[in-house]
Amino acid sequence: MGELSERTPMKSLLPWLLSLILLSALVACSPSTQPAEAVQHTKPPFEPRNPALTAAVHQTATAEVLAAQQVKTQQAEATLQAEVTATAEAQAALATATASAREAEILAYPYVDPFDSNDLDWREAAEDNDYWQGTIALQDGTYTWDIQTVKQPFLGWSEFLPEQDLGDFDLALKARRLAGTAHQACFGLLLRISPDGFDAGVYILSVCDNGYYKLLYYDVEHSWEVIQDWTQTNAIRMDDWNLLEVSARGEDFSLTINHQPVGSFSDSRLPSGRVAILVDIYGYEPARIVFDMFALQPR
Repeated sequence: MGELSERTPMKSLLPWLLSLILLSALVACSPSTQPAEAVQHTKPPFEPRNPALTAAVHQTATAEVLAAQQVKTQQAEATLQAEVTATAEAQAALATATASAREAEILAYPYVDPFDSNDLDWREAAEDNDYWQGTIALQDGTYTWDIQTVKQPFLGWSEFLPEQDLGDFDLALKARRLAGTAHQACFGLLLRISPDGFDAGVYILSVCDNGYYKLLYYDVEHSWEVIQDWTQTNAIRMDDWNLLEVSARGEDFSLTINHQPVGSFSDSRLPSGRVAILVDIYGYEPARIVFDMFALQPR
């Protein structure tokens, strides 16, 4: 019963053949059971970069960073320098304005002598004594000490005569060394010379344009006493004019050089006295000291 007879009609086989064809078609159209890793949709495998190319790129990036940092540094330095320059210019302008204002105040003192004439009776003479030989004279608008021969180191001075007994005062003197060695040809002021004379007591301010000044007290009984030993200051100008100022109030004294405060001292031994222009010679070389202005304000 299960076998086909040779005489089985073709018509009876047709349904079976159609079923077989349909089944084959369904199998062909069904989803694939192939594993996911076999599907050809994966990314290409990783390929390592060229090491030389990577190094070159890194060096380029580093160079660009360094260049940018250098530009920023240069800009910062330029900004800082501009600020420093602006500050220095502002300070210089302020210093100039302050100096001009101060000099205007000095010129308003009741005694101001530019040494155009000898109305205040300053000492003038041809000198030839135990200490030096030369001349003291007003010439070319200056009070000039021309020291041609030094026989031994000395102090020379010329007193301001109109005021004989100064207690409190403000005093200014403009001086310059034109010849002689800076540390040996010096200038300055005598303060509160005793009414009984130099040997009875005096305060001494000596300034050398190598940048040093000194304060002394002298009387014949105690000899020389150092109030302030040689002190260096950048306020002093070498080979140039130097403006010296002293303010005295009771026993207190303050010192200013070229508008810069440089020191102070207190001493009660001489409450009053005269003042004088000073030439202070420490060596034996010829020297030339000139003074351009003297100004005094009794207080």
